[in-house]
Amino acid sequence: MLLPVLVIAFPLSSLGAFLPPGHPAPPFVVTSGNDQTLTLDMIRGKVIVLFYESRDVIRKNIELKNALKDLYRSQPPEVRNQIFRLVVVDASEASWITRSIWRSKLEEHSRKEGFPIYGDWTRRMFEDYRMKPGDSNFLIIDQQGIIRYSVSGKVDRGQFERIENLLKNLVGKG
Repeated sequence: MLLPVLVIAFPLSSLGAFLPPGHPAPPFVVTSGNDQTLTLDMIRGKVIVLFYESRDVIRKNIELKNALKDLYRSQPPEVRNQIFRLVVVDASEASWITRSIWRSKLEEHSRKEGFPIYGDWTRRMFEDYRMKPGDSNFLIIDQQGIIRYSVSGKVDRGQFERIENLLKNLVGKG
């Protein structure tokens, strides 16, 4: 059983105030800048590497994002196919006047990153996952929809190897 090991490896005292490891991931609905909707059920069966951030803090965990991008790119296609990289921006402050600008920016950043970036337009995901406001929130959700890692704030470089090992274990490469 992997769960007790993970809880010991990532003690709750080091985690943010949101949903801890072992908790089922709540359903969500997010929408990209080009109106593509994504739900948890659509990607169930994959390991989800999730960053949820406000636009003010998207660079806070850039070092972790780059390390994970390098790790992802170094994997064979059969491993990459088991992982879903999910970046969600809190877009709830967009009004009917600014929504088109927000959508355009999401599309622009999606092209730059090479995968869709989604907006949480209603802030429902933020609330259901109990995200920390104004901060970078990072989660890993396993193939069955169980949260295996969760933290808010800047992830210390010392955690990178643990995160990498967890991801490898979840896709059967550890």
